[in-house]
Amino acid sequence: MQQQITVQPSPRPDITLHFLDEAGVLFDASQRRLFRLNTTAAYIWCCLEDGQPLNRIQQGLQGTFGFTAAVAASHLEGILGDWCALGLLRRDVSDHQGDARRLHVQLLDTAFTLNVRPADLAEDLVGLLQPLMVSRVANARAITIEPDGGGFAIRMPGNAVERCRQREQLAPLVKICLACQALQESRDLCSLHAAGVALGGRCLLLPGPSGAGKSTLAAALALDGLPLLGDDTIVLAQDPVLARPLPFSICLKPGAWRLLRHRLPGLSLQPTYTRPDGKRVRYLAPSCNDGAIHTGTSMPVGWIVFPCRAEAAPTELVPISRVEALDRLLGECCPLGDALDAASVARLVGWISEIPCFELRFSALAPAAERLRRLAS
Repeated sequence: MQQQITVQPSPRPDITLHFLDEAGVLFDASQRRLFRLNTTAAYIWCCLEDGQPLNRIQQGLQGTFGFTAAVAASHLEGILGDWCALGLLRRDVSDHQGDARRLHVQLLDTAFTLNVRPADLAEDLVGLLQPLMVSRVANARAITIEPDGGGFAIRMPGNAVERCRQREQLAPLVKICLACQALQESRDLCSLHAAGVALGGRCLLLPGPSGAGKSTLAAALALDGLPLLGDDTIVLAQDPVLARPLPFSICLKPGAWRLLRHRLPGLSLQPTYTRPDGKRVRYLAPSCNDGAIHTGTSMPVGWIVFPCRAEAAPTELVPISRVEALDRLLGECCPLGDALDAASVARLVGWISEIPCFELRFSALAPAAERLRRLAS
């Protein structure tokens, strides 16, 4: 029996439309099934993919196929009812309706709408995504996050699917998926394995490998009121070379929990998640990220400082040559688009030639953060 359509439906993101010998064919990737469409049905599916409301689709059927209003409405309701019964459509829901919740985020030049179900699963993601969350935007990439078998699935554009077995693994995997998708669509120069904060209108860039202390320093500086550009990845725009933020909530590993325990006593109460590399992490509470910079912002880099955390090390900010700094920076660099060529390196050489470069050696967090803040004085 056909289902009566009372709310706006939309195609499931893992179903694709193909044309073969002037016929339309739907492919359901999850079930590996094909569904043949006649011309009218193919037209309706295309309209749904474009986000057209039902009344406009009905008017289009009248104008395109010469149907009367009653015949167009009957065709539309019948076809949509069949598709709903087959599970090819999902019903649009409000941000907090029923057993689903929508989260809208902006990362670099890409907007995402995360359709999360059941709704309570979204609570695992809000702490991570809070600095990126925006009101509804047009042309957003739809991502569905839902239980799948004994675990969870993240269904992305292009039928790509990532899965994890445990709920505590979901938030870190969502972060990876969003960042990778945004970086793939970016036309910027490169991404850097680096933290960054805004200091005096410029970016204080903190590049370095995992364990160097980037996120911990970024957390300390953010708690002092410096706007956060990112704790793990910073993007460099093409021309001019400017820093662009990826300001997820700060990801803190157990070593940082100890260093920050006096400033963040509530951190021990935050949920613990497991990254794909097996490391346990917590995300800095959203109330501590109120100073995060909007993801569409860009700013010049004022200083490049390579953190070097070591037990019992005195706090020292040691100048290093720009040649050494560039060599280290390239080790933390991932080109976007084409490989890093001679022209790109020449652009980076010209860019870094005007930037003071340092290594920060430290063990105690407070004096290290204070030393960095004084760079702007």
